[in-house]
Amino acid sequence: MSATTLRPPATGRRAAWATALTAGTMLLGTTALLAAIETVSELDVFALPFVASAAVLAMAPGAPPARPGAVLVSYAVCTLVAAAVTTVVGPSVWTATAVAVASVVAMLALRAPHAPAAVCAAFIGLTGPGPMYPLQTVLPAVLIVLGVALLAGRLLPRYTYPPGSR
Repeated sequence: MSATTLRPPATGRRAAWATALTAGTMLLGTTALLAAIETVSELDVFALPFVASAAVLAMAPGAPPARPGAVLVSYAVCTLVAAAVTTVVGPSVWTATAVAVASVVAMLALRAPHAPAAVCAAFIGLTGPGPMYPLQTVLPAVLIVLGVALLAGRLLPRYTYPPGSR
């Protein structure tokens, strides 16, 4: 018998608060780990697209944009396209616009929607962080976000990730 079976199930407002606090706990764990890794290493993993990804996974872990495959495919496609285009034409607001639009089209065509990946692509198009950015920043950050979500799915009683795992 687990501790959760000893309490009556939460209903109504109590259930909403419990779910909200669980999502907040998952997001806090993810952002704290991103911040700690950025603080102690040379990885620039604490960035808005990755915080947004963690928020999507925290708030709607069962939604299509939160699927692990959608997150991985979307970031891979979006960052590679953005890095290639930005290398060729240079960073600008127009490059950011073009790669954001191309990212949305690619994600929908691949059935891997994850809006924060389009934000990441726009950031690449705007700033031109270099061709190694996908490997040096995006990959570690995405693995951290997904790793914390998978761990939270095992540890937090009201959080199921990936969908269908319980």
